[in-house]
Amino acid sequence: MRIVIAVWSVLCTTSAQAIELSDSARVSLLTCAPGNELYSCFGHSGIRVTDYRQGFDLVFNYGTFDFGAPNFYLNFLKGHMIYMIGVDGYRDFYETYVYEGRSIYEQELHLNDSQRARIFEFLVNNAKPENRNYRYDFLWDNCATRIREVFEKNIPGVKFDYSSFKDKKSFRTLINDYSRDHPWEQFGMGLLIGLPVDRIATPEEETFLPDYLSAAFAHATISGQPLAGPRQTLLDVKPPAEKSMDQKITPLMVFGVLLLLIILVTVYEVKRGKYFYAIDIFLFFLAGFFGWQFLLLGGFTEHTTTQWNLNILWALPTHLFMAFLTPFAQGKKWVQYYFLVSAILAAVVVVGWKLLPQQFLLANVLIAAIYAIRSYNVYRVGRARS
Repeated sequence: MRIVIAVWSVLCTTSAQAIELSDSARVSLLTCAPGNELYSCFGHSGIRVTDYRQGFDLVFNYGTFDFGAPNFYLNFLKGHMIYMIGVDGYRDFYETYVYEGRSIYEQELHLNDSQRARIFEFLVNNAKPENRNYRYDFLWDNCATRIREVFEKNIPGVKFDYSSFKDKKSFRTLINDYSRDHPWEQFGMGLLIGLPVDRIATPEEETFLPDYLSAAFAHATISGQPLAGPRQTLLDVKPPAEKSMDQKITPLMVFGVLLLLIILVTVYEVKRGKYFYAIDIFLFFLAGFFGWQFLLLGGFTEHTTTQWNLNILWALPTHLFMAFLTPFAQGKKWVQYYFLVSAILAAVVVVGWKLLPQQFLLANVLIAAIYAIRSYNVYRVGRARS
């Protein structure tokens, strides 16, 4: 109860100076391990301010959002995500991660009294209702990048040393590294994100990931002295030994089986002189539907990561209409050439997936192969019957 009162007092005071930190106060960086949900599979960061003499132990984090906010889902689709800085009692924060089965690590920061007071004052002011909201961006403005900026902007002499960052990975590779244990989420993100995430991230940009932010703090200095102490484990949770069902039945497995079935059906059609319209109506309707999603997300929203998505090579938006037109106009020359072009574009992904500027997961390539085969088959059947 005392913590709840302290949190309420912090947010309601007009100045953090109304709650002055004692000389025993501590400020530390918290880094939380990735979780099982999509929004948590990259980990989380927070700033802990502890002052037992004043009776509070608080965690400030920039990773909270409100599902009940007006037009939440519409804003999500438009790329206009509003996040906020949240304030929790440390015990409540800790219990949340116990429940979610995620480890917590802490690095105490070597700040003097005035520096701690400055950080605390900034966080309290930032957490007030009129100041707490911000425009979230997954890569450029999130729970980790905000924390780095808090110290860069408020503590003179802070310098982050990124010389230990040797990866030189693209944003997509970093994303794939952290979503490896979530193959369906990884597959979904691989479908939706485009060329902007395929460039190499600078060392500073890599700190959009909490683990990289923790490493940046470990090598940071303040007036030439280390900023952070050694990383301590507050909660140690071992990952489950057994894989979940969605980890066992992966997109690669599902689309590999589907590709095999498509090959067998197509070979049967060729040998028996048959053509199953229903298969292509379904497949091309689905491709067209996703093609429109890629087009709208890339060109008509504020998302920064979904532009120039080369998955549209196999998911042409026009497939949505051609799916229903094809059975009635298959003998038309322009329809035949449409599907020949469609087959070539999908084949470009299959043949050149290692050469194209956008990195594709193998499951995406299998999907492109399906559409290359069925597009060419529509072209073949149309020519045979025209």
